[in-house]
Amino acid sequence: MTSNQNRSQDLLARYSGAFAFCLFFLTAGIASLLLFPAQSDAAFTSSETDRTFQSLTETNLNLTDFDTDAINNYYSDSYKTAVAEHAQKEDKGLALYRSVYSRPAVEWFYTHITENNNVAVAILEEADKNDIPLSLAFALAYTESRYKARAVNKNTNASIDRGLFQLNSSSFPSLKEDDFFDPAVSARYGLSHLRFCLDTAGNEIAALAMYNAGTNRVRKNGTPQMTLNYVSKIIDYRQGLDELFSTEVAQFYQNGTGPYLAAAGNGESDAYR
Repeated sequence: MTSNQNRSQDLLARYSGAFAFCLFFLTAGIASLLLFPAQSDAAFTSSETDRTFQSLTETNLNLTDFDTDAINNYYSDSYKTAVAEHAQKEDKGLALYRSVYSRPAVEWFYTHITENNNVAVAILEEADKNDIPLSLAFALAYTESRYKARAVNKNTNASIDRGLFQLNSSSFPSLKEDDFFDPAVSARYGLSHLRFCLDTAGNEIAALAMYNAGTNRVRKNGTPQMTLNYVSKIIDYRQGLDELFSTEVAQFYQNGTGPYLAAAGNGESDAYR
């Protein structure tokens, strides 16, 4: 009897830690099911989406040298023709933003990207007015200021770049200091200037170089290396933004359907089934 008791005590001592460990995880598992219900398959509520947003924001973008011919030969007639044909196609992001059904999803997406609704709306509205692809407008703002409305950069020529689109104090002397830090004002002037650069250059790559280095320097084939890297960063970020937008928003609005359009007969959206 004593031997059996000793054996039982020995087994209890040996496996009590394992039993306690299993009991802990069993309890934790039950609690997680009660406190954190299973995630919906909805396109706009997954935690994976939030992690992807964070990954895009924190990614160290590729700074590989850009092909200088794409900038210095921007006036090529054949290239301008190709760009003009491409420009006739409405940007997918703009098309969805201009639709009453999909606009909330577009605003939601870019609010997550910028982490600031005022910044997102300011860029969206001015990109729409100036007919600029949304991903291009947001990629420019990210590269200029990381979406920080109060970003400041002092230049070697004593001028100062301020705000969301880093408007230069010498280029915009009529603006008051507070104007530079207003997202709506910065987006208005910044994207109007980008529109001018696009119309002047005839393609996006040269236009971005002009935005950064000035029209005359690009026209004279004097684009500095730092500007080529600047353009590369914008293009890289934009590509990631387009891919994410396609996955999280655009794919749910194919053929005129989407999560905000009721499925026929039952008032439910296919995207949430």
